Amino acid sequence: MPAFRFVGRPVPCLAALAVTCALAAPPTARADSITLHNGDRLTGRVLHMSPSTLVFETTWAGELRIPRYEIRAIETDKPVRVLRERSKHTESMTLGPAAPGQVALTPEASSPSGGVDGAGWVQPDVPVPTGPELLAAQPQPAITIPLARVRYLEPRPEESGEGASYEGRVTLAGTLVRGNSTGDRAYAEGDFEARARDWRYASTAKLNRERGDAATTASNWLVGGNLDRFLDDRRFGYLRGSVERDRFRDISVRATAGAGLGVQLVQTGRTKLSLRGGLDAIEIHRIAGSDESWPALGWGANLGYRLDAWPGELFHDQQGFLNLGDPSQVTLRSRTGLRVPFASGLTASLQFNFDWDSQPSPGRRSGDATWLVGLGYAW
Repeated sequence: MPAFRFVGRPVPCLAALAVTCALAAPPTARADSITLHNGDRLTGRVLHMSPSTLVFETTWAGELRIPRYEIRAIETDKPVRVLRERSKHTESMTLGPAAPGQVALTPEASSPSGGVDGAGWVQPDVPVPTGPELLAAQPQPAITIPLARVRYLEPRPEESGEGASYEGRVTLAGTLVRGNSTGDRAYAEGDFEARARDWRYASTAKLNRERGDAATTASNWLVGGNLDRFLDDRRFGYLRGSVERDRFRDISVRATAGAGLGVQLVQTGRTKLSLRGGLDAIEIHRIAGSDESWPALGWGANLGYRLDAWPGELFHDQQGFLNLGDPSQVTLRSRTGLRVPFASGLTASLQFNFDWDSQPSPGRRSGDATWLVGLGYAW
């Protein structure tokens, strides 16, 4: 049997009983708190803080988005990830009370890999922590700094530079008609985005097919993507490309490839808006008409806005190309609509797609407009 050695004085029975009861008690709910400049104090949980906004979750009002200039003090009862001004990595710290406009940051002590347990016993064959390990396990002194020097709390990967964040969505819409007339329609689209501090990648794909009275009336698909490299917090350079087919617009294959510069005008938890512009090369292979290729001035816009009154997001995505050899030839494609989440990542959407070609093939119309009501899943 392995030998055990007791360190320190014996623990009295009453104290041991108190320790046992404390360990057996259920954990208390986390209760962070914030104090506003008007004196109001809110309790809940800190979800995220940026240089402009604090996202704070409460049991009585859900998620609150509070302008940072309204906040006088923040306290947490457990460590949170903190990114200080001019720091290149996050730190796990507890925020405590301090003088007005200040905050006390207490670093989280790292736990030793073994040694003395909570009752004062040394586990067999486990070395007692000494030197740097023992110092690391001790409570660290609090650091008091101006609250303004705390740049982020619980930062996202693109804010801290530690890893990347991913999001995506899939939307489906369809109809099935049987009776005096027959028809069906299937529409699917998907979007994926990965974002780190210095780069962003986004891709999209869509497929549309319609049949009526045993004849196909629409058949088209598109795949595209862009890679953005950020030059600073707002400006970025980009590469982009797309491939599409639309037999009823006499397009066997239309391929685009381009590069340029963009600016992220707004990027908050509620609103995002980016614009881009550059040069693109367009190549079109037609089913019946003549093939084309031309250089273009290309642009793009991406807008998202979360509504205040009820959960929902307005969105608009647009890409356009102007023929540099013939400025009267313009190609445009856009998506505009509203997405509403309703359960566990599921969303309902109302969407308007509009494609425009100022010089279509003979016998074709310039514009294609499509209204869609669909269901989707976002992650």
